[in-house]
Amino acid sequence: MSNNSEARRDKPTPDPWDLGFGVVILVAALAALFVWFPNDINGGFMQVSAIGRREPGDAFFPIILALLLAGLGAIQIAFSLLGRTLRTDGQRPRVTGANLFFMARFLGVVGVGLLVMYWLGPLTVGLLNALGLLDGTYRQFTDTAPYKYIGYVVGGFAMTVALIVWTEGEVRRAGLITVALILGGSILIFDGLLTNVLLPPNSEF
Repeated sequence: MSNNSEARRDKPTPDPWDLGFGVVILVAALAALFVWFPNDINGGFMQVSAIGRREPGDAFFPIILALLLAGLGAIQIAFSLLGRTLRTDGQRPRVTGANLFFMARFLGVVGVGLLVMYWLGPLTVGLLNALGLLDGTYRQFTDTAPYKYIGYVVGGFAMTVALIVWTEGEVRRAGLITVALILGGSILIFDGLLTNVLLPPNSEF
């Protein structure tokens, strides 16, 4: 009898924080898909342009993002139910000062990268205007190369490489090449294949 009790006590049980996080993400994603988007987005997943070409509609990217989040939430729930995130000594992890410092540094790197992505293009165009080398506001060049690429490429590259170097503790050529390929591929998809989509953050101007 005691052996059975010890076996039940040693058996991993779902961490309520891990399980709850997965449930919240899954429920929020499903609510967005079935409640928020149908009532707030006028366009569909795909649409036909004025020249008769089928292209992504207003709901295309929100739906893709919500589906990805729903999948991640389901994976989180599955791993939690399988007890994969519990420590073998039965103690549950706690939030410490080191965890908060790590999160602050992570948010700092991402925040600086997003600021560079958002402002570098307009600042570059403003500087060129001040030097008499360009005439026009950044809004006029949000779909003009190379200006539309400046913030996205520099900010995205700096932010991603900084996170990789932070994680690996060194600068590796493979990491730099991988980031460059991902950025190039995303530009090819969003700026080349999807004609009605602007690279971030150009749609904000």
